[in-house]
Amino acid sequence: MKKVVCIGIFLLSFYGFSQETSSFETKTIELIKMTSGQQFEVIMDPLVKMVPEENREDFKKELRDSTFELYAQMAEIYMKNFTEEDIDKILEFYHTPVGEKMVATLPEITKEGMELGQAWGMKLQPIMAKYMQ
Repeated sequence: MKKVVCIGIFLLSFYGFSQETSSFETKTIELIKMTSGQQFEVIMDPLVKMVPEENREDFKKELRDSTFELYAQMAEIYMKNFTEEDIDKILEFYHTPVGEKMVATLPEITKEGMELGQAWGMKLQPIMAKYMQ
């Protein structure tokens, strides 16, 4: 009888732990979607334009579907580096007016940053060429 009770307690504690981890992961994915979801759209746009127009909608759907796995993998990285309390506090910030403004402006900042990075990369080519000889 003691054995059955011990196993029961073990299973309940495991269930509680897995629920906690699941909650942590859910909140972490919420954070990633909030801060990176729109940026992925900006990054994916040039890829979508490379696909023939008649296939773009299907391609965009598959790209979006593939982000679920990416979010889960990114959540693992976040969860190694932040506690659940950290994630709660970060989410709390992003639900403030300034946090919401930041989320709303991130896609444009990402787009402009990518353009700036590409221009900078072009300027580096002559410098690299000088040292490659």
